[in-house]
Amino acid sequence: MTAPTGNRRLLVDAVAGLLLVSVICSFFWWIFASYDKAWQWESARNYRGVLWKAWLTTLGISAAALPGSCLVAAVFIAGNRIPLQSVRWITRGIVEILRGMPLLALILLGYYMFWTHPWFKAKLSAIGIEDRVYASIALLSVFTAAYLSEILRGGLDSIPQGQVDSARAVGFDRLQVFRYVIFPQALRRVLPALAGQFVDLVKSSSLLSAIAVSEFYYEIKNYNSATYSGLEAYVLLAAGYLLINIPIAGLAHWMERRFRYQM
Repeated sequence: MTAPTGNRRLLVDAVAGLLLVSVICSFFWWIFASYDKAWQWESARNYRGVLWKAWLTTLGISAAALPGSCLVAAVFIAGNRIPLQSVRWITRGIVEILRGMPLLALILLGYYMFWTHPWFKAKLSAIGIEDRVYASIALLSVFTAAYLSEILRGGLDSIPQGQVDSARAVGFDRLQVFRYVIFPQALRRVLPALAGQFVDLVKSSSLLSAIAVSEFYYEIKNYNSATYSGLEAYVLLAAGYLLINIPIAGLAHWMERRFRYQM
């Protein structure tokens, strides 16, 4: 029996997708309907302004930390490739310390030992970035950059030297070799890992509640404590993070298809 092709294949995929979505939705509907306590969404409506503002704060911190982590990761990669061995050792040591340290410990130590230190605080106040939100962006960026640098370094090192030599033989300079030969292939290979790390960055922002940043998880806890809402708070928490992370995953899948087509 031959596999379905063309319009028939699209129809089969659509029907299968609808069936799967129906099964999943039915399962969650059954879970919610069999919950032995009445759902109390009225308190959520009364609290929606605070929760919406907190969700936007989480979105803003994540959106700023994503490019920030990429920039810091580029610095770490450059430090690992500098000919000076002492610089490579220092860079490698910083990366391993960051990777071996829990994010919660980094947030607490980074904020209370450095960000609020009188000398640093005076310098930061002079340029207007003493707020906790800026500290959150910086700490998330540095922590995520340690993992991104290792992911990207593995992708760059996976390109065979023969391809580099061939590109140089036909007249490419170093920048052209990196732009047209190394980077497209390395990025395609590490895209799934990058997407996973970016999703983890968004979820890790919940730990910023440790320094009283009014992000989504922090306000969800306050809402739960004030209203005794039970599972309603955690349903909102899950939905809020999914609204941020699903587009990131979708963008990563789109980029994978695009690079696959180009190569």
